[in-house]
This record gives sequence, C-alpha cells and structure tokens, in this order.
Amino acid sequence: MRKLTDYKPTKFMAENAHYDKAAADYAVGFIECLCHTKGTWAGKPFGLIDWQERIIRDIFGILKPNGYRQFNTAYVEIPKKQGKQLALDTKIPTPSGFTTMGDIRVGDTVFDENGQPCRVVAKSDVDDTEQAYRLTFRDGSSIVAGERHLWNVDYIIGEPRSVLWTTGEIYSRTMRYREKYRDNGKEARRSIIRIPAAKTLQIEERNLPVARSCFHYLADIVPLSERVPMQCIQVDSASHCYLVGESFIPTHNSELAAAVALLLCCGDGEERAEVYGCAADRQQASIVFEVAADMVRMCPALSKRVKILASQKRMVYLPTNSFYQVLSAEAYSKHGFNIHGVVFDELHTQPNRKLFDVMTKGSGDARMQPLYFLITTAGTDTQSICYETHQKAKDILEGRKIDPTFYPVIYGAKEDEDWTDPEVWKRSNPSLGITVGIDKVQAACDSARQNPAEENSFRQLRLNQWVKQSVRWMPMDKWDACAAPVDAESLDGRVCYGGLDLSSTMDITAFVLVFPPTEEDEPFAVLPYFWIPEENIDLRVRRDHVPYDVWKKQGFLMTTEGNVVHYGFIEAFIEKLGEKYNIREIAFDRWGAVQMVQNLEGMGFTVVPFGQGFKDMSPPTKELMKLTLEKKIAHGGHPVLRWMADNIFIRTDPAGNIKADKEKSTERIDGVIALIMALDRAIRCGNDTSESVYESRGIWAF
Repeated sequence: MRKLTDYKPTKFMAENAHYDKAAADYAVGFIECLCHTKGTWAGKPFGLIDWQERIIRDIFGILKPNGYRQFNTAYVEIPKKQGKQLALDTKIPTPSGFTTMGDIRVGDTVFDENGQPCRVVAKSDVDDTEQAYRLTFRDGSSIVAGERHLWNVDYIIGEPRSVLWTTGEIYSRTMRYREKYRDNGKEARRSIIRIPAAKTLQIEERNLPVARSCFHYLADIVPLSERVPMQCIQVDSASHCYLVGESFIPTHNSELAAAVALLLCCGDGEERAEVYGCAADRQQASIVFEVAADMVRMCPALSKRVKILASQKRMVYLPTNSFYQVLSAEAYSKHGFNIHGVVFDELHTQPNRKLFDVMTKGSGDARMQPLYFLITTAGTDTQSICYETHQKAKDILEGRKIDPTFYPVIYGAKEDEDWTDPEVWKRSNPSLGITVGIDKVQAACDSARQNPAEENSFRQLRLNQWVKQSVRWMPMDKWDACAAPVDAESLDGRVCYGGLDLSSTMDITAFVLVFPPTEEDEPFAVLPYFWIPEENIDLRVRRDHVPYDVWKKQGFLMTTEGNVVHYGFIEAFIEKLGEKYNIREIAFDRWGAVQMVQNLEGMGFTVVPFGQGFKDMSPPTKELMKLTLEKKIAHGGHPVLRWMADNIFIRTDPAGNIKADKEKSTERIDGVIALIMALDRAIRCGNDTSESVYESRGIWAF
C-alpha cells in the first residue's frame, strides 16, 4: 500500500490555525488499527492510501488557537470503484420480460428493489477472475454471483436482523453454522439466511412469476471450481439496487466513511457523542454502517467496548455512551439532535435538501467541534443539494469564495479535458492502479467510444464529472456536426412548419420552425425562438447556473416584460413570422394552450394538436436522431437549442417506442419538444408534393 511521505498542511489552513502532528497521528493511527472488510483486502489492516491520509491529517490535525478543529465540513468527491458481478446467464426482469446479464445494455430499463423502473447507466466488461458461488433458494431458483457481490439479507438465527453481506461472507457464515451443527442433520440443513422479496413491479399487467413468500430462503451456497464469466451493471436508482432472477431477488451494487464514523464515535474523546450515517434511503445508509460494524468485530479493542444493535442499525460505544445511528431521507426525526458527527454517503442521491438541512443547520451548535463528512460521486442533477455543495467546494478551490470551516476535495476531470486520455484518468482517480485497475478503465473507455450511450456514465463514474444525465441520448458531437449556418433571410417565402411548446408563465416558451428540403441533398433547416420573463432572468442565472443573460445579449433568447411570459407578445411575433414565411401548420401540446390556439387561428394559422404520448412522439423523435446522424438537418449551432438537446433523457415503452421524458431530463428540453413536433409535420406534409417519409421508407428504430 502506497504511503504518504511528503505531507504538507492544506493551503486552506487559516492564518491563526496550526497543524498538530500528534492529533493527526492519533487519527491516522486509530484508522490503521481497523481492518478492511471487503474483497481482496478483507481482514488486512486499513493502510490509508496517501490521498486518504492527507484528508485525515488535514481534517483532524489542523486546529484553531482554542485547540478545536478548524474544519467542521469536509466535502470529498471521488469516482466509484469497480462494481459487483453476476454470471452472464443471470435472468434480469425488464418491463418487456426477462433478459440476461450478458444481454442487458446501457440504457435498458430494469427494476429497483421497490419495483420501480430504473435505467442501466453503466456495464462492466466480462471478467472470470473472481471466485464464483452458486446460491440456491428453497424454490429451486439459483444465482451465480461473484465473491464481492453485496446482498441485503436477514440473518435469522436468534432474532432476525438485516445485514449487508458479500457472497463470500454469506458462504463463510453458512459454513461455520453447518460445522457447528454437523452432528445434527436437520439443524445443519436449515436456512440461516433469507433475502426479502421485491415489492410489486410498477408495470402494466404481465405474465411473470410471483413469489409465494415475502422472503427467499437460502437453501445452499457452493463455491464453483470452474471460472465463470461475470459482469456487473450500474443503475440510476437511489440505492443502486436492482432485481435479478425469476423470483425477483434484490441485489446491491465505504470504508473511509465507516472509519471516520468510528473515529468520531469511539475515538474523539467526546462524551455522549451522537454520530449519524445518512443517505437517500435506509439501505444505502446501511452500507457504511455494516462496514463499520464489521470493522468493530475485527478489532479486539473495539469489539469489547462497542455494542452493535444490528436490527436498529445502531452501535453504542460504552465507555462514553456515544452512538452511531443510521438515518435516511425516507424517515427521520426533525428534532432533538445534538450532533457530534454526520457521515453523508453518496450525497448526490439525496431526493431533496430536507435531511441535509436538518443535519447540518444548527444541530451541532451545542458541540465544540462537530464534523460533517460528505462523501459522494459526481451526480447528474444540477438542481440538487449535492451540486450546490459541489459548486461551493469548486468556488473555494478556485479562489472565488473563502470559508475557513469548509474543507473541499474534488477528484475529477475538468469539463474541457479529453475523457479518453489516460493522463486525465490518473488525475481524476487517485486510487488508479491501487484499488482500481487501469485495464478496467481502459476497457470501459473503449466501450464508451463505440457506444455514445455509455459516454456520460463513463465520465460520471470513472472520471467524476457532473453530466447532464447518466444515459445520453443525443451524441453531441453528431449534433454539433449539424451546425451548418441557417440564413433566415434566404428562407423568405419558403414552406415551413411550426412547433409550439408553451411553458408555465414562469418558464421558457419555445417556438421552432422546420423548413423541409426543396432539393434532394438539402438538409431540413431549423429556426428556433425562445422567450423568458425579463424580471426573473438574473435569479435564473444564479439559481440554474445557465447563461440566460449572455444568450439574451447575443440575441438567442428574447424576454417579455414582467415576471411571467407575455403570451400576447409571442402571438404578435409569430404573426410577423407568418408574414415572412409560408407557415403551413403549427403543432402544439394540447395542455394549457387553449387561448393562444384560438388567437393564432384567428390570425389565419392552421393549428393542429400534437399528442405527447409514445404513439405521436416516437416516430419524429427517432427521425430526428436519424437526420442528425446523417447530417441531414441544419440548426445553425443555436446555443439554447444545443443546451436543450444535451439535456434529453429518453423513455422507452415495452414495444420499443421512445419519447423525451421531461421529468427525468435534468434541465429544460422545451425547444427540442417543439422541434420534434414541427419535424413531424414537415416530414408528413413536406412541400405538398413529396410523399411522407414514414409512408415511403417506414419508421427507423434506435
């Protein structure tokens, strides 16, 4: 294990603070008395890697003149490690039936442990080097899983308690129990582990098997002597958990965080310390707790002094009556906290800021040196509390803000860096070559180069970049290749079709004109227009981190007076466009457009309603992708439309139809919705002489 030999205190140490080597050595020494609990390193001393040791020394060794810690908040953003593997023939339920681990693809829809659809955002390469085990359940079903695969299980010897164990741990626990009762055949054969069944799948009625029990009882587990090709997937559910097998068994995809939690609870000298492990849901929060509990069991000094209440996800350090307790965003008390420490795991999965605010705003005021330890991978939601904290950390790192109580650590590639460059990988992931194999990253990069849908997940999970969404639909390099200039004046009098997507009066309204080609090699020309209320533009720039003000100055975005969009202004603008161009039809979303539709019809326009379901949206959405890939559309590189194209998240139904999903798309996509509607009318009607592409060629599938 590489060790830190050239430590210097962080540049964010305050002028009146000092580095206390003894305090730092104590914190490092406490952690290195613990043991790793998972995988190759299981049972070995927790030797801190240099980047980890630097963080611990900075946080626990830099003190104010009064002897208490300078930093009360530490934000650590770092890429993920390798996932956990299942055999290629493992069945995985999807909305359209079963597929297998080998056949599943990035972008496919599976189910989380609550039966809710979630999307596959990353997939590893095939690997046969990990020890494989066959787990057989009472109903006869079986699953082959890697030794490091994590399972949410109930250990049902004595009082049942929920724990998070690897496949290897399940095997060793089962074997120890059977050895203990080897002379009692019936007892030796009993199930000591059960896995909770999944909740009802949230899909249309489907002929799928249903488990009769609320639990799947493990009947046997056997290590396999042969090499088994396996893979793992990453999903975008909050817990990163997904269902496998015909019986819908939930399966799960942090040791520094666990070590910090134990240090705060057991080694910080605080009487009645309250330390909380927080995450998006109880299952996610339990990951760090279970690691911490295993560390306690492996440490003789702590195991004598710590009482683990597994069913309550709570442990108590008896000498000071301090405790470590799991909390989640799903259920928590809003009052009565006297916090000494908080460990937030995967902050980017928090559904809102409520739990974060409750735990970090005033709950530790009665303590002299509370610590909020926030550890996460980069996310996709730029409206989240995690992104807000990320921006604060970034501002401090780049010198735009000063907060002597906030300790920022961000390992990740910059937005303009080449994501395929191995040197960028090394700077982004300090564990590369130690706990993360560079060959795995290279293979993932090669796969992402060939499949645009994997690029964003590679950048997010491997390079720790904040991306628009985990599964990118529109390959932006192909979109940018269609940025041929569109001369609005040369289109005077040309036949065109409009798409109108009305926002709420507080948001962006989009109107897009599409001009069908008049010659065979001519692309579809696109003219987009956007409006936003004048009075709230500055607020939007600060809140959304989107350059609306710059776009306005550049003429790409128009504003209407007041704090709401003035539809009358837009109607007058469209009327003037009608005097310049031959607008044959205007397609609109039926929702909320009644009055404007009547007004536009009164001006002489043909206005047609356009459904927002799969039936109406799928053909033109697929056609937009085809035209983009073939460079048969020209949009002039309009920056607002480009931003919206980069925001799109696509939903797929069981029949393979697609549509843009406004709820899951990370930012506004109104302009692309308007473009899709206008494109549909342009393709169907053309210049009145051309046959509909849908009729002559059929619908393309992507």
